Amino acid sequence: MSELLMVFLVFARLGLLSFGAGNLAEMEKQLIQVHHWITPEQFLHGYTLGQFAPGPNVLAVYFYGYAHLGLLGGITALAGFFGPSALLAALCSGLWNKLGHHPWLKTFRNALLPFGGGVLLAILLILFRGAITGWGPFLIATLAFLGLMKLKLNPAMVVLAGAVVGVLLGL
Repeated sequence: MSELLMVFLVFARLGLLSFGAGNLAEMEKQLIQVHHWITPEQFLHGYTLGQFAPGPNVLAVYFYGYAHLGLLGGITALAGFFGPSALLAALCSGLWNKLGHHPWLKTFRNALLPFGGGVLLAILLILFRGAITGWGPFLIATLAFLGLMKLKLNPAMVVLAGAVVGVLLGL
């Protein structure tokens, strides 16, 4: 099987299994541990780029595909991640409109909420493991968290302050 087809199939599977911000836990496992296409540092950098770029943060899949196979790899990763799930969503939206009044659909939506919480926790643990490499990054992350949660600081200012402190400390 060609490498581009493999990239398409892996990202199609990841896209079809993703909710909201993507299933970063499974993405990390597949890209780093199973296929060895990128390093943990590249994964973290791609996620960070996805956060800064306009649009959905899972646009980082382009970066992951690009890191592995260049421009064609990036385009293939995007097509695999978004294509099949967009097609499935289009098909399901028509069905949803026809069946939307059934009470079991509300139950189904409510059942997905704990799943979403678990996915967010897994994402947090992956990012923590990749980003917190010592006491300096841990202290910066703790101060950023406290600034956001307790002092209600502007998130953009917290990100900029963390970057400045990280550069000054040589992190």
